[in-house]
Amino acid sequence: MGLLYQKRRLKVNKIKRQIGSTRAKLQRIRVLLSLIMIIFLVWLGVKIVKLPQWYIDLDKLNNADPEVLKIQGNVITPNYKIIDSVRQTQIPNTQIFKLKTNDLEQNISLLQTVKKVYIRRYWFPARLIIMIDERTPAFLLTPNLETEPRSALTTDGIIIDHDYLPFDSSIKAKKLLTYGVRDGFDEVWDKKKVDDLLQLIKAFEFYSNQEVQYVDIRNQKDVYLMLKEYLIRLGEINESTFTRAKLIASILPKAKEMNKKIKYIDLRWEDSQYLRLEGTKEEQAGQKSAPSASAKQEKPEQAQENNQQMPSQANEIQQENTQSEEEVD
Repeated sequence: MGLLYQKRRLKVNKIKRQIGSTRAKLQRIRVLLSLIMIIFLVWLGVKIVKLPQWYIDLDKLNNADPEVLKIQGNVITPNYKIIDSVRQTQIPNTQIFKLKTNDLEQNISLLQTVKKVYIRRYWFPARLIIMIDERTPAFLLTPNLETEPRSALTTDGIIIDHDYLPFDSSIKAKKLLTYGVRDGFDEVWDKKKVDDLLQLIKAFEFYSNQEVQYVDIRNQKDVYLMLKEYLIRLGEINESTFTRAKLIASILPKAKEMNKKIKYIDLRWEDSQYLRLEGTKEEQAGQKSAPSASAKQEKPEQAQENNQQMPSQANEIQQENTQSEEEVD
């Protein structure tokens, strides 16, 4: 019986050794397969990274081929200006996911019409999308009404050169008559000055219910503003300008009732307003209180000159002025 037990034990140990040997072989096979898989994946990754779809075709980029370059959001910025900035930027020949766009964004941001720029990178195929956030034009600058605007002024006080003009018809910018020079130097603009002019325009459009066509600031002490139907003489823009703007609401109905052509409506003073008729001197349209001393000196002289120049119409004008005074008050 002891011999039989020994034989059984030997057989069991042999089977265990065979099982252990088989497991070791399987383990070695698994390690080998894992190593082969890792090597394959590394090779495949290198091949994928080196695919041409990861690289931008620089020739197509410089030629603004739509396959590799798209520009969005530009209304007043010409495409050629942006493309020139792209061409002036040294873009490395590297994978799209490693491409740094900071230099390109900085160069495009130097354009006068560009407020911010964003560049998105896409792969398969590699391409760029340039998204432009533009400044808003507020005024078209021109020395007179007969001359085409030579530059533009944005809401944040930036001058846009003639190269960007004319703008698209969707851009609603007012004309601003100015020589661009003050005291021998180029006129300086900032956001506050632009905001003040825009607020003045909004005030007149609100109280007159008419669209402002242009503002003439060639003489800062004698500013004019053109409504759809009437020219307004504002004089100097100061703290009383918005108070004077409110008066236009009561003056316009009386001006429309007159049967004579009005050259302009004079709003240089708070206490008195005048209508300047074509071919005559200033005629009083309304008076709330006594005018200033300088105004008192001007008015008798103007009235006397009117009577000398137009004796046949003196009575008629006087009647119209009296009626206007009563209605405005």
